[in-house]
Amino acid sequence: MRDSSVAGERLAAYLAVGDAADAERELGDLLEQYAAPLLRRIVSHRLSGMASDLDDVCSQVMLQLMVRLRRMRTEVDTGAIEVFASYVAVAAHHGCDHHIRARYPLRWRLRNRLRHVLEHDPRFAVWKANDVWTCGLAAWRGRAADLDTQPAVQLSDVPVDDADQLLRRLFPATGTPLELTRVVDAAAVAWGIPLFHRDEAAQLGRVVDREPRMDQRLDQRSRLGAVWAEVRELPQRQRHALLLNLRDDAITLFLTHGVATMAEIAGTLELTLGAFAALWNDLPLPDNTIAERLSCTRQQVINLRMAARKRLANRLAAKANMRDGSAL
Repeated sequence: MRDSSVAGERLAAYLAVGDAADAERELGDLLEQYAAPLLRRIVSHRLSGMASDLDDVCSQVMLQLMVRLRRMRTEVDTGAIEVFASYVAVAAHHGCDHHIRARYPLRWRLRNRLRHVLEHDPRFAVWKANDVWTCGLAAWRGRAADLDTQPAVQLSDVPVDDADQLLRRLFPATGTPLELTRVVDAAAVAWGIPLFHRDEAAQLGRVVDREPRMDQRLDQRSRLGAVWAEVRELPQRQRHALLLNLRDDAITLFLTHGVATMAEIAGTLELTLGAFAALWNDLPLPDNTIAERLSCTRQQVINLRMAARKRLANRLAAKANMRDGSAL
């Protein structure tokens, strides 16, 4: 990516231009020349070993950047972007986090386990350096990770539930702070935690028959499509209570499987695309926040969500019974 000061100047020029067509051209140049190279570099680094996901994540983050920058020209209350490169980097990391959480929940849970130890054991620390989550011994706090260092210590004999021992072995052996992503990868290899669910790959390194996986994905897409169709039929407040608090970032599943677009999901929530993009990195919202948005109590939000889930379960079961009956 070019010098950040130049990117800042181009951002200022985009915000200052009066003609709408000229503004769109400036926006296109800003995203293509200054945002896209940095975004792709970060995402490809974070998702190493997940190359098939690269374009999906980059596309989603670029969409969010585009929406945010357009809003900055029209909404006076939109927060300023102090350093454009840093903003793009943060958006890229958030996009990767959401994608991993939705697509690879086993890795996401492992990441949370390790981060809990890093945050609560005084011998260790986790911090941000150059907009990247970094971890290591407490004495190293604040130092940037050495990107050329790959954890090479033998960890396979560390018990699966002993994250503390794994970190005590790992950091002294490397002698330098590591990116949190690299530590998660090392733990996954040591403990045999697969990248995919068991129905996609039984273990890391296993050669998977691609045809059954494609069948499974098509089946999952069909089931997600049925769920999305019913979600759109829910009463307004039930939709909000359900969608804004979905666990494991199921909203991303709707997107990555082509079931719904960002604009369609935003419309289902009675939000503009810009307003939904602004919420994206905060999802899932806590019940208290949803209650404020709906002008009700936290318990009412919980009740609305329970009612939504019950209605979805009943309607989906009824459709399944109809299909089974028609096949007889």
